[in-house]
Amino acid sequence: MSRSVLPAGPVLTAPLLARLALVGGRYLQATYLRPLPWADRGHFNDLEVLTGIYLVTDIAGRLRWLGQASRFDGLTGRLDRHDRDPAKRAVFACVRVLHLDDLTSTEALDAVEGRCADLLGVRQSMKPRRWPPATNWLSLVA
Repeated sequence: MSRSVLPAGPVLTAPLLARLALVGGRYLQATYLRPLPWADRGHFNDLEVLTGIYLVTDIAGRLRWLGQASRFDGLTGRLDRHDRDPAKRAVFACVRVLHLDDLTSTEALDAVEGRCADLLGVRQSMKPRRWPPATNWLSLVA
């Protein structure tokens, strides 16, 4: 993916981040919404974060990646795979995480990621990136 388009999304402001903090519902374990430098992403290993939603921003605070990690691949492993891509490594500056319960179902994890995409309004502004639908989000996380 080194030649792919990495569109810039919105600047992650305090009001946007506050809205995201509620998206995980009953699965939410912790929020790490202060920007952690990309080079320090291994800190999430120390926090034992395996499952969650991560938001990566550039130096200007604009969203460059919204994704998910599950207990099957782990957060740090997922982030490290992104770091192997020179195009991403060139723009990724900070990461934030919604830590979810490791037993979060795949369906709920997809819905949470989709709900984050909806709240951030990135489905149109960050094309060609795509996110799962937020169908039944509320019933899945309530």
